Amino acid sequence: MANPYQIYFLINSQIHLLDLAGPVQAINNANQLTDQFETHFIGFSDHMDSHQGLGLAHIATPPEQLPDRAVIFVCGSKYSQDIYTDAIAQQSIGWLKQAIQPDTYVVGICTGTFLLAKAGLTQGKDVTTHHDLVQVLANQFPGTQVLADRIFVHHDNLITSAGVTAGIDTALYLIERLTSVKTAVDVAREMVVHRRRMAHDPQISVHFKHRNHISPLIHAVQDYILDNYQHPLAISDLCQHFRVSPRHLQRTFKAHTEATLRDYIAETRLQEAKVLIDNGMRIEQAAYLSGFPNPAALRTVWKKRFASLPSQLSSHLSSTGRSDSPRDNRLAAKAAPTHSKTNSKIR
Repeated sequence: MANPYQIYFLINSQIHLLDLAGPVQAINNANQLTDQFETHFIGFSDHMDSHQGLGLAHIATPPEQLPDRAVIFVCGSKYSQDIYTDAIAQQSIGWLKQAIQPDTYVVGICTGTFLLAKAGLTQGKDVTTHHDLVQVLANQFPGTQVLADRIFVHHDNLITSAGVTAGIDTALYLIERLTSVKTAVDVAREMVVHRRRMAHDPQISVHFKHRNHISPLIHAVQDYILDNYQHPLAISDLCQHFRVSPRHLQRTFKAHTEATLRDYIAETRLQEAKVLIDNGMRIEQAAYLSGFPNPAALRTVWKKRFASLPSQLSSHLSSTGRSDSPRDNRLAAKAAPTHSKTNSKIR
């Protein structure tokens, strides 16, 4: 058996707990399954406070040089205009510049990308960060290609992430690359990750989009759609369920969400289908499990949204070895819904 990967978590002042804890938990679970990871917590002070108030102690001094088969996680700290200008962060920057080996994986979680940029490690590379800070990062580091609305971005030996819960998705992706798809799936199941998000998934789910309003009726309608998108949904059925007229429901929904009912339902189904396909499911099965009446309906909505076809994503996954990989059986365990062909159904 090869020597285990050495996983270093670089800690700086005001670190966000979830940016650290999510990846740590995933790596720890993977090690229990494979015995392939050794974890180290490093920084230039043996005690630092997290942004959430919990103090972190027994932090080891970083090694002068990283060994072979090393991975360094740079976890994000609370953003401010003077982020990473303190003495501890400056030592971290200097260390990153000289300690990384050619085969070292470098993972930036959330604002950790800013620290990597200050160390010159993002120059000329594609990166991402939290959606609130994408433009800030791009403005501060014009030599870096900052990609918006991405869960994570992998460029050469550099992986950067949107952070917070996306740190878990990033760690699962890394576990898959370093061990196997099965290990990543088993870890996701152990961590109760219902749906793994992949690199090109949007940072803000359709489940949370169009929710910035205070209408109890429309929130209830949205909840109902999310609970029943796998089945045929007719406007008349929604109106009967909520005891409102079609005209009132459609006008009120559009006024509060800036989306039509039809578009909202289609976007909900499209996102679910994309997750299934990204996890290796055939287009036909993904269409039915996500509520489309047939694969052609999925292709039509997909082309309108992405200016491409789902088969192009499937081909890409196949070329990278993803489409034949084992996947969480829960994704395929649901029975395909029965669809009516009545013209009044929302597609």
